[in-house]
Amino acid sequence: MMISLPSIQALDQSLFIALNHTNHPFADLFFYWVTDRVFWMPLYVVLFFFIKKNRGWPGVLVFSVALVISDQCSASLLKPFFARYRPCYDDQLLSIHSIHLIGKHIGSYGFPSSHASNTFAFATLFCKVFHTHYTHTYLFFIWSTIISYGRIYGGMHYPLDVIVGALLGIAIGLLAFKAIRVRR
Repeated sequence: MMISLPSIQALDQSLFIALNHTNHPFADLFFYWVTDRVFWMPLYVVLFFFIKKNRGWPGVLVFSVALVISDQCSASLLKPFFARYRPCYDDQLLSIHSIHLIGKHIGSYGFPSSHASNTFAFATLFCKVFHTHYTHTYLFFIWSTIISYGRIYGGMHYPLDVIVGALLGIAIGLLAFKAIRVRR
């Protein structure tokens, strides 16, 4: 049985509406801060100091390059290529449903989610590099999932934007880890 693109988009839109309309004032505040760069930039700074301490400047370079590739691949390459509007800019969706908006976004296009690709790239690479020494590296995947869900909750991304962004980030994180292993 073949699934058509319009049926995938309809399912994606229905799932978005269901997830976006489960809002609460506490969750609004939580997801506003969790998805804002001001909130997680200090965490990245601390993590990069940790990486420098444990892997030196080459480790910092690999993590930085992985994040730049993830961000530019999603934001500068794929978003303009697919040109899929964010839910908050989708006139067809807005004519039928109201959207609960929380957080900030840059640009009209949302496929794939840069938040998802960047956080999952970092989580994957961090987990692969440090899992043998630190047992709780998997928590970064929970963190990535929360941030990614927050983008749906806040009306900035469809679920498929987040899923594809997460898969892109995981792939980039695995490729970066492979590059580290080849270098050794």
